[in-house]
Order: sequence, then structure tokens, then C-alpha cells
Amino acid sequence: MRLKIYLAAFIFSITLLPLPISAQSKNYTWMVWEQRMVDPQLCREKGICTPQKKFITRLVEEPSEQKAREMLGAIDQLARMRGQPAEHPDTPKICRQTEAGKILGFDPELWDKSDKSAALKDLGGVYFSVQTIKGPKGYSGAFGMDLQNAMETRFRAAGLPVISEEQMENIPGRPQLNVYFSNTKPKTGCRYSVFVSFTQTMLLTRNHTVKLKVGTWGASGGPSGKHPNSNEMGAILRVIDKFLDDYRRANAG
Repeated sequence: MRLKIYLAAFIFSITLLPLPISAQSKNYTWMVWEQRMVDPQLCREKGICTPQKKFITRLVEEPSEQKAREMLGAIDQLARMRGQPAEHPDTPKICRQTEAGKILGFDPELWDKSDKSAALKDLGGVYFSVQTIKGPKGYSGAFGMDLQNAMETRFRAAGLPVISEEQMENIPGRPQLNVYFSNTKPKTGCRYSVFVSFTQTMLLTRNHTVKLKVGTWGASGGPSGKHPNSNEMGAILRVIDKFLDDYRRANAG
């Protein structure tokens, strides 16, 4: 495997205009080490076998503006002696930090779209809270708490940890299962319905600095001819079972 190593020093001066005459700029001298190499896993699994860029950056010093200009002038003079332009055409552009391809070293749009089941693979746990869901009229007991306990029992059987809201905020993806339940309304003739959505944080491929929490799995339920003797609790748990079945399939093998 061939490895190309590039070393470059950048002088980065930050000034805000307009500034009071007495204000001074803050200057930093950075050393940037650029490596270009073929990522064997990316080549094997995604067919992207072109050299990818990796940058390692270290702060050299915080020079005065005069010293920074002198250092930059010396580097420009060295480039001229070598017959190179002062600003090399391959110089990394700091202003491109919102372009995912410039940061990742490859265009993420080149990746094939994943199967939806991939969103359920290798979950570290799932947070959900359904204790406050109101049950149907005449339900004996605390519907929301009974549902919470039934769901937790199913999750344990599937080997998928149920985590707290605090734990969710500290693991990648912020995995959360949301249950939306609507009771029967005799006056309108609308029967009960349920919708379950699994949400996680995601980054846009066109701009990796945009992070959103979006649904990566969803299913609905309600009265069913296949289950004529079922009730509201049963309808919700059938959707939960579908989620757990999909989780098992995604992690099989």
C-alpha cells in the first residue's frame, strides 16, 4: 500500500472588520500533516479504492502578526526557489468544513443506500416512556404503566436493553421509541389507532454539520380482522413485537 505524506504550515490570522484601531488580531501557526492512502475496508466493502485524505493538525505557536508575516514570507520564498506557486493547488481550504466530502476524504454520495434494517443493527439500547398514555374507557388499572412493563418484558426477551432518558443522551444516535395512541371516539365513529416511530440522530450527506433526529423505523396498528378478540393493549404490543422482530432479523448472525 502506497502512502503519501504531506506537511504544510498555515498561518491563520483572525480579524474582525471594522475594528477599533487599538484592537489587535490573534494569530496562530499550525502544522498540518496530510496523509493519503487507500482505506482497505472502504475499498473492499464500498468499492472506493482511491487514496483518501487524513489530516493531523497541531498548534506550533501564537506569534505576533509581524512574526507570522515573516514566517509566511519565508515559506513563499522557499516555494519560489522550488518553482512552486506560493499557494499550492492542493492546499486544504478551511472554508470548506461544511462539505462532507472534504472532511471525510471521499464523497458520501458514492455509498450505496443502506437497507432500512441497517438502522436497527448494533443498537446499544432504546429509550421509551409510555406511562402517561391514557387507556380506553373502563380499563381497570394504570394503562400506561401496564404497557411500560409489558414492553420492557418484551425488550428483555429480545436482548435489547431498555435505557433511561439520561443514558439515551449519552450514547451515539440517541435511540428513542415513540408510541402514539388514539382512543376510540364513539361520537365520530373513529376506532382506536396506534403508531410507533423509532428515531435516531442522523447527518446529511451533503453537509455533515447538519444533525437531525429523524424516524428510521415506523409501523401502525389498530383493530384487525386477524385478531377479532384483541384490544387496545394487544394492538400496541403487536406493533412493538414487529419492531423487535425486525431488530432480531437485522442482528441475526
